[in-house]
Amino acid sequence: MRDGLSKTGEAPDSRSARLQRPVVVVADVHVGLDEPKSLRRRVETDLARVVADHPGAEIVLAGDIFDLSFAPSVERSGELLGTLLDDSPNLLGALRAHLAAGHPVTVVPGNHDAALGEEDVEARFRDRLGVQAGAPFSIHPWFVRRGDVHIEHGHTYDPDNAPIHPLASWDAATEPLGIQLTRHFVSRIGAGVFSHAQDSTPLKSILRAFHAYGARAPLMIAQYFDTAIRLCIESGPRLSAIAASERRDGEARLTNFAEATGLSPSEVARLEAERNTPTHLSRGAMFSRMYFDRVVATLLLTSSIVALPRRPTAGLMAIASLSYLAGSWSRGHNRYAGMPESYLREAAARVREATRARLVVFGHTHREEDGDGYANTGTFGFPKQPGRPYVLLNEDGSLSRRRALAGA
Repeated sequence: MRDGLSKTGEAPDSRSARLQRPVVVVADVHVGLDEPKSLRRRVETDLARVVADHPGAEIVLAGDIFDLSFAPSVERSGELLGTLLDDSPNLLGALRAHLAAGHPVTVVPGNHDAALGEEDVEARFRDRLGVQAGAPFSIHPWFVRRGDVHIEHGHTYDPDNAPIHPLASWDAATEPLGIQLTRHFVSRIGAGVFSHAQDSTPLKSILRAFHAYGARAPLMIAQYFDTAIRLCIESGPRLSAIAASERRDGEARLTNFAEATGLSPSEVARLEAERNTPTHLSRGAMFSRMYFDRVVATLLLTSSIVALPRRPTAGLMAIASLSYLAGSWSRGHNRYAGMPESYLREAAARVREATRARLVVFGHTHREEDGDGYANTGTFGFPKQPGRPYVLLNEDGSLSRRRALAGA
C-alpha cells in the first residue's frame, strides 16, 4: 500500500469551506461478477453517465466500486479488476474522457476493493485507463480531505470489516471477517443471496438460502458453518504476531500520510487510536459475532431434552440452555442490527472533533443518512429507493444529494 497520497492527485485544500472545484462522491457501486451481466452493465452505464454529467468536477470513487473480494485470493485481485474493467466499457470510456480533459478522478478504496491500494493492482487500473504521466488520477489510502470536508469509505470504523491498520496492507491471514466470509464462502459457492447483507442473522440467511437455493441449501449451510468455524479457530491469538507487524507498517506510514492530507500526525494518530478493535482480533468476539453461543445453547437444549427420559439431571442443562437463549433473544433477534450505521455515525463525530472537519462523508452502510455534520452516500449499486444515490459537494462547500435514474 502506498505511504501517502499520489502526487498526481489534487493538493490538499486548507481547512476552509470553499473547494477548488465541485466534488462528486459515489460509493458502494459493487461492480462484480456475482451479479447478472445485464444488471452489471446497467450499473456501470449509470455510473458512466454520472461522470459525463459533471465535467470539471472531481470524481471521488469512495470505496467498494469493484467487488475485488470475490477474487480467489488477494494476489489475484488484479486479474479480477482487469476483467471487470474490460466488461465495463461505458464506465472506462467516461473515466478516460474525464481524465483526458484534465479533470481529476480520485479513488479511496473500501473493504471490498482494498486491493486497489496495492501497487500492482493500481498499475493495472492505470493501464486500463490509459493514464499518462501527470494525469490527475490518484488512489488514496484511508481518506481524503477537500476543504473542511472529510471523505472516506467508512469500513475502518466497522469492526467486522476493519483492517488491522488503515495504512497497512492485509494478507490472507489478516483480512477482516466480512472479507474472509465473502472470499471463502460467498464467492466460492455462488451464494449471491448472502452478498451485501450487512447485518443479517444466520437464521434469516438460512431461510433465504432455502428459499433461493432449495435442495442446495443444506450443503451451502454446512459449508458456511465449516468456513465460520475455521475462521473462528484462526482468529484471536493466532493473529497477534502478524497483526503487530501490520500495525508497525501502518504506523511507519502515518507521518507521510498526514502531511499529504494536510492534517497533523497527532490528528491522524488520534483517529487511528479511536477506531473499534477489528472483530477477528478477538476469538471471543468472533464466537459471539457468528452467533455460535446461540448455536451451542440450541444444541445443548436439544441433546438435554433427548436425554431427559434416561437422565433426569439433564433437565438442569435444558433449563440453563433455554434461559440463555431466552435472555439472548430478549435483547434482540439480530444483536447487530443497525450497528454499522451506529458505528459510522459515532465515528463521524469523532472525526469532526479530532480534525476540525465541518462535514464527514462516508459510504459502506448502504443506507443514505444526513445528520449533524455527517452524510452517508448510500449504495449506488443497490439503491433502496428509485434512482442511484450520490452526493455533490459544491464549490461553496455545501452538499447536494443527487440521484441517477437507474437504467435511463
